[in-house]
Amino acid sequence: MKNEESKTRSMDPVIKKCMKHLEIIGADDKTRQIVYMYMKTLEDKLTKMNEKELDHQSP
Repeated sequence: MKNEESKTRSMDPVIKKCMKHLEIIGADDKTRQIVYMYMKTLEDKLTKMNEKELDHQSP
């Protein structure tokens, strides 16, 4: 539970909103876990792409 609370605090606002909507529609825990996994993977991928882009722009 404590780990889940710390994860929620550091969660991206878009992911947090998506998880809240899944809760509202009554998605089960497994569905929420799968959605979170894919959204987190996408977030990580975008972060890496942005970092790479910034590396190419700096002299």
